[in-house]
Amino acid sequence: MKGLSQRIVDFIAALEPSYTRQLADGHECALWLGDGTLLLPMDESHAAHEEGWVAVLWQGDGQRRSEVPGSLLASRAILQHAQLLGIGRAPDVTTATREILLAHFTRRTGITLRPDTALTAAHDSHPVRAEARATADLPVA
Repeated sequence: MKGLSQRIVDFIAALEPSYTRQLADGHECALWLGDGTLLLPMDESHAAHEEGWVAVLWQGDGQRRSEVPGSLLASRAILQHAQLLGIGRAPDVTTATREILLAHFTRRTGITLRPDTALTAAHDSHPVRAEARATADLPVA
C-alpha cells in the first residue's frame, strides 16, 4: 500500500490540466504546469503515524524546498481545479464540483476536508513542525 504522502501527491497529479505526473527521485510526483512547482511525497515510514507531509520544490528549484501538510496543498488544488472547471458555469456547479473532489480525496486518502473551510481546515489540523520552522527560508535582515 502506498503511503499517505504518495496518495496525496497522486491525487493532486490527477487534477489535469493544472497538474501532471512527473517522475523525480524515483517517485511519482505532481508537477504544477503553471510554474513548474514540483510536489514530492515524503517517506513517513519511520513515524508512529503518517501525517501526509509533502515536499515542495518551488518552481522546480531544489534550493527552494519547503515541507507542507499535504492536505493543505490538496485543499488549495481542489479549490483551484473546481474554479477552473466552473469557468462560464453557474456558481453552484463550482460548489458541486468542489464537493465531489473533496469526497474523492477522502476516498483516496482517508483524510476528510470540510468544503466550507477547505483551505483553513487542513492548515489548522496540522501543527507546524519545529524542524520545518528552523530550516525555513527567512528573509535576511
